[in-house]
Amino acid sequence: MLGWSIAEDRDVFSLDEMVAAFDVSRVSSNAARFDLKKAEAINAAHLRLLTPDDFAERVVPYLAAEGITDPDRSVLAAAAPLVQERSQVLSDAARMLAFLFRDEEAFTPDDDAAAKNLGLRRGPGAGGRGRRARGPAGVGRPPRSRSRSRPRSWTVWSSKPRKAFAPVRVAISGRTVSPPLYESMELLGRERSLARLGAGVRRSRSMG
Repeated sequence: MLGWSIAEDRDVFSLDEMVAAFDVSRVSSNAARFDLKKAEAINAAHLRLLTPDDFAERVVPYLAAEGITDPDRSVLAAAAPLVQERSQVLSDAARMLAFLFRDEEAFTPDDDAAAKNLGLRRGPGAGGRGRRARGPAGVGRPPRSRSRSRPRSWTVWSSKPRKAFAPVRVAISGRTVSPPLYESMELLGRERSLARLGAGVRRSRSMG
């Protein structure tokens, strides 16, 4: 596509379509510039054209680069479609899915993501009205008047959803970008999800 395109509004086409449409008189004489972002967008379009099974299989070597050499294929088959639309390159998918295949002993959140989302903070929207949060940033216990009729558990309150769920996502997946949160927790299972949330709370306290 450097200096020529099949149409102004079309980036993805087959080699046969290119051969049929190519006309040397339409090649631009202006200097061509390689656009990496454009290339990644085209690659993402090709990834979305893959069948879910093909996409999952292509992710396997990139999981190996993340240290996951023998992923559970049933989990991978269920998880891969969740990130297919979110991936520009296959390594993106591998990074988003690796948390599902790490043992709890080997799982640790990304340092930058943890520092930003699991640290204790003060002020409104950070787990309390000017009080210190008792858990990850944006997650705290509700005021006493709200909690009388509710179980004693961590409750998201006084915070925008994006800020409230960010620490939960980091505790579960280790990253700020992951498959959808509820589906991630379902794939991990109840026990592993609770273990990671508990580890996130303990980490937030140690960072505070």
